Amino acid sequence: MVLHVMASGLILAAALGLARRAAHPYEVRVRTLEEWQRFLRHLMPLIEWKRVALAQAVSEAGRGLPHLERAMERLGEELRDPDTELHAAWNGLLASLPGLWGEDQPVLSELGRVLGTSDADHQHNHLEAAVRDVGRLVEEARRARSRDGRMLPALVSAVGMMVVILML
Repeated sequence: MVLHVMASGLILAAALGLARRAAHPYEVRVRTLEEWQRFLRHLMPLIEWKRVALAQAVSEAGRGLPHLERAMERLGEELRDPDTELHAAWNGLLASLPGLWGEDQPVLSELGRVLGTSDADHQHNHLEAAVRDVGRLVEEARRARSRDGRMLPALVSAVGMMVVILML
């Protein structure tokens, strides 16, 4: 009997751990997209009003954003090299970041294609469009987190409880 209780405890602990792990990608996506939204909002005035060079602007705009800060510093350093192609460096950055799903990368990749290639007004239009698109993605990610990010852990926990009940 003691062995059954110990095994039940281990199964419940494993089920709770798996439940947390199942919800984690949904939370990471929301946090990452929210940081992208803040990054873009910080980037706009640096490019439009202050006319900061793009390498410096991405580094400054990324400050204080836990998921993006190091990546943006690296991108800024890469962009200081005149041989670096912005779009390739930008896509490399997107590929290395966790938390971007299906439609997220193409939306951000499009911005990297036009960023730094035209005047401030043209870039303003693209940055505004990117902020809107990322805002839409944030809302979709929040809905997915509240729907699937809660249902999946509950399902995993329920399966763990069912196994415990069957064992006893």
